[in-house]
Amino acid sequence: MIEIDFLDQLDQFHSALKKNSVEIKQGEQKSEHSGQGMIFKDHKEYVPGDDIRKMDWKAYARTKDYYVKRFQEEKNVTLHIVVDRSSSMDYGEVNKYEYAAKIGLGLAYMANKTNDRFRYSVFSETLTDLTAARRNANLGQLVDTMNSLRKTPESQVGKCLTEYSSRIKNKSIIVILSDFLVDIDKIDDAMTNLKGSEVLLVQTLSGEELSPEMKGDKILQDPESSSTIRTYLTGKVKSKYQKRLENHTKEIQEKAAENGADFIQVSTDEDFFESFFQVWKRLNR
Repeated sequence: MIEIDFLDQLDQFHSALKKNSVEIKQGEQKSEHSGQGMIFKDHKEYVPGDDIRKMDWKAYARTKDYYVKRFQEEKNVTLHIVVDRSSSMDYGEVNKYEYAAKIGLGLAYMANKTNDRFRYSVFSETLTDLTAARRNANLGQLVDTMNSLRKTPESQVGKCLTEYSSRIKNKSIIVILSDFLVDIDKIDDAMTNLKGSEVLLVQTLSGEELSPEMKGDKILQDPESSSTIRTYLTGKVKSKYQKRLENHTKEIQEKAAENGADFIQVSTDEDFFESFFQVWKRLNR
């Protein structure tokens, strides 16, 4: 269950980000007016009061100076947050669904803080919109709704995201949070139908999936189909499994790149706010 005090933690996180930015030395170049849209225009040196979401971390890595990106005026840009709630996400000592959903909530919170529109949806066998594309949505109500949702077995990522693409009416940023443990063709179908939008795939996996510790004779169950298989887990089997997972992840990255999308992997073993910051930074680079 996602605890409501998570929203207080987001407040503290946001305050820490603001404090860190204010302590950066003031740039010499004067700030010029630029729009609130997402079409890149040029760079300017950071000055206190600039939107820290527009910090260019690649430029910082090259120069060790802080720059923000400026954008041309482009209204009606909407942040779409789409979270997988299928049974395979209901797994792990730290639950994958809750971890991914909280990352999505963090992004919704940041959109609220900047008065941007966002839409929050979940999918499994079907697609469900939890909010309309709005500003200043009630995140407390959203947390209650997400906690009340029943997880359904199969992840129909291709079908659901194809359906979702038909609902996108203006320039959009789409963040999809899932373990993406489905056939690569389904992911490719989804990416093809979302072309034209800025898309970020956030693969959310548990530590147990990335590095399983099970040994010996085990009965494994597929959470989406309920089918079982009996196997003897050895170091060789573990190595083979990890190689297949690495290859699958690489294929997802390649399909994302082919369709102009971005990709990041997070582990539920990592501190939540560290993972959230990495996603937030990737989205705004």
